[in-house]
Amino acid sequence: MKWSQFFNTSIGKKLLVGATGLFLCSFIVVHLAGNVQLLYNDGGKAFNSYAAFMGHNSLIQFIAWGLKIVILLHLVVALQLTFSNQRARPVKYAMNPGNQTSSWFSRQMAVMGSVLLIFIVVHLANFWYRFHYGSLPTISYEATGQPVKDLYTVVQTAFKEGWLVALYVIGMVALSFHLVHGFKSAFQTFGLNHVKYNGLIKFTGVWLFGILIPLGFALIPLVIYFK
Repeated sequence: MKWSQFFNTSIGKKLLVGATGLFLCSFIVVHLAGNVQLLYNDGGKAFNSYAAFMGHNSLIQFIAWGLKIVILLHLVVALQLTFSNQRARPVKYAMNPGNQTSSWFSRQMAVMGSVLLIFIVVHLANFWYRFHYGSLPTISYEATGQPVKDLYTVVQTAFKEGWLVALYVIGMVALSFHLVHGFKSAFQTFGLNHVKYNGLIKFTGVWLFGILIPLGFALIPLVIYFK
């Protein structure tokens, strides 16, 4: 079977969703590390320097565009699997709380994924697009050389808007539910579920990716809003 044919099968699509999902997990860890600099009491020097480096480094930009492709691929293939499963089971099974074949998380993946997509679009429009293609003021810091775009002030101003902060918190709740199920499912898809390390996978998926990372992202706009 050719690779193109394999990835048109259900198992091939599940492997693709799992692989892209794990790649995106690594991205959000790096992204959170960068965003934490918004809370530094340095007038935006650390965050603006970080944003300037990420926005102008050729390798980083190549990876960034690859990341956008991965997000779209993850979304499209996940939707294909969802619609395929719905067509295969046009009549929903009667719910039996004592005998459910799937967790509540798995049954809500499409809903949470849709909420997350809305959040990503708003996030890119407010910050990524404005940073790369908008007209942002620049600022210079002592001993840093060339002036850089002042994305820090843009973010600080945006997070004084209650509706945007609320959207970010809701988006992080959706991310949390998405990761709690998705992280574990990815390892199951790759056949990496074993009694020896299932506990570690569950701990990492639930506590690190499902709780701590989304909580970290949500706290940033909340701290700025209430500061």
